Amino acid sequence: MMAKTPKIFISYNPKALEEETLAVRLQTIGAVNGFDTFLPDRFSENVPRDSETIRRIKLSDYFVMFASHNISRAVQDEIDIAFEHFNDPSKIIIIYNQHQVQSPGVENPNTVTLIPFDPSKETVDKVISKVVARITTEEYSKSNQETTNGLLALLGIGLGLLALAAIFSGED
Repeated sequence: MMAKTPKIFISYNPKALEEETLAVRLQTIGAVNGFDTFLPDRFSENVPRDSETIRRIKLSDYFVMFASHNISRAVQDEIDIAFEHFNDPSKIIIIYNQHQVQSPGVENPNTVTLIPFDPSKETVDKVISKVVARITTEEYSKSNQETTNGLLALLGIGLGLLALAAIFSGED
């Protein structure tokens, strides 16, 4: 039996080029490897909660963001929609670079899983372990484990890209 690949919504702050680049790269890598990945519809940026972005979030199993800036109003709206849809903070994962932002500024931190990442002190494996500890539950069945492993693989790639960006930007 083939494992179910998770459907992942990957968000980013508007006008945050580093975040957008990482999100687009993850979407491409995910698509090449059989993942259904969705990005927000940023063409209707002036319309909060546009119908296409809402549709994409509701098609997803997880909401993921790699933050290098404080959360924008558009992303906060997406988080609110995702929490209304999932009603589970372990399905809304925000990994943020502590060198760039102390805390991403989510309005209600109880609705998300916030994972700080210090690329100068932590390995990708260590951060993935933090994610695993936060998102796995008692009902972590074999089928859920396979889906979660797919998500973790994509998160590992995203963390690697985030770490590379930090190294080449001269962060210590």
